[in-house]
Amino acid sequence: MKTVDYIYRFEPGNPTAKPVPPTAEFARRTLEQGNQMFAEWMENCQRGSAADGDDSCYVVPCNGYEVGMVRSKSALPHHSPFAVVVGCSDARVPTEMLFGQGFNDLFVIRVAGNVLGDECQGSIDYALGALSDSVKVIVMLGHSGCGAVTGAVDAYLNPILFWSKSTTLMTRSILQRIFSAVREAANGLETVWGQEVRDLPGYREALIDASVAINAAQASYNLHLEVERAGKWEIEVVYGVFNLFNHRVAAPGVKDGAQNGAAHLAHAPTNPREFKTLALELAEALRPKLFQDSPRRAEHQPVVERS
Repeated sequence: MKTVDYIYRFEPGNPTAKPVPPTAEFARRTLEQGNQMFAEWMENCQRGSAADGDDSCYVVPCNGYEVGMVRSKSALPHHSPFAVVVGCSDARVPTEMLFGQGFNDLFVIRVAGNVLGDECQGSIDYALGALSDSVKVIVMLGHSGCGAVTGAVDAYLNPILFWSKSTTLMTRSILQRIFSAVREAANGLETVWGQEVRDLPGYREALIDASVAINAAQASYNLHLEVERAGKWEIEVVYGVFNLFNHRVAAPGVKDGAQNGAAHLAHAPTNPREFKTLALELAEALRPKLFQDSPRRAEHQPVVERS
């Protein structure tokens, strides 16, 4: 059986450093193209073979400067990531791999629920200062089925869980940072489908999906404010959600790039009012999940139609 390879390749005869993407737009496209490659590789893995005409080899180039092979004995490799990625600690979300990147490409910060605590924010501040010559884009990355967001949703639906002895003080501190996104998502679902939406078979799952997306959007907004405060106007802030089923990173909402199968990162909101708009878009897009067990699903219409 032919293997479907995903390769980190070093060429001894060409140990030259890859150029840093010249602009934020170029950096964003580089990440999207890398994720597209990874998602296609995963599709081939699931099929058990490569598609027709595919050489079944997906390559991430590495080089001597990045891995520290081409240097003097006393010199360290130059630290020059082109992107900062703030993501969840979930082991199912391998950041460099899913973006098709290798050594010295990404400055990765991972914390449960991709929340912005003090240590996380301090790491971002470091990147904005010490690495501003190379960093072109900051990515806030959520993912489907996030355990921290699921915990926040369950505590929102059943508050006694939040105060359970099994929920530690530090875990509560993470959940508290996500509650705002959960409430925004719940408001969106109720606005579009009415208060009875809580009784629908897929309400909890839909609320988790919407909360994951809004949590990433809200955090990216906070990052956007930090970039502005630092005066780093050339650095762009974007966000997306990594789908554990199709392995693509996509901007959430009914107009996201995933509709045509393409990876896509969205620009961070610049105004908190955009959270409500996103919540309403997600509420409409999640119709199939809300009414998953209803034999008359197609008959359900939104209470409020968005213009």
